[in-house]
Amino acid sequence: MKIEIKNRWTDEIILCGEYESIKDCLEKNRDANLRGANLGGANLWDANLRDAYLEGAKNYFNSHDFFAEIVRQQSIKTFSDKEWSMIGQVWIHRLCWDSIKKRFGKKFMPIFKKLSKEGFKEFEEKYQKVLC
Repeated sequence: MKIEIKNRWTDEIILCGEYESIKDCLEKNRDANLRGANLGGANLWDANLRDAYLEGAKNYFNSHDFFAEIVRQQSIKTFSDKEWSMIGQVWIHRLCWDSIKKRFGKKFMPIFKKLSKEGFKEFEEKYQKVLC
């Protein structure tokens, strides 16, 4: 399938080519700078995003793989032991928004606030809507 990934602000093509899937495209272009890429509707299940430059991406709030990679890129001191425990449960069990809400309630919000400070605000914004 032909895949084009464009910058969300300039509409400039960042990546273009024939790939089996978005995952295949991203894995074959690991060193690509995805700043500003719109990942809405992208299936990143099991995609290897390790060390990907993810700043400026959008529509990623439903991707466990994106969440896992931006958390992994943070210093271990960023989160408390209790927060790492919660992160692990979300990551390993791939909890949906409602499950996160039921299991952790407002206790998870500090994690999303820390990620917001790093430029990844969609998780916090989505979770605030879920809690209401």
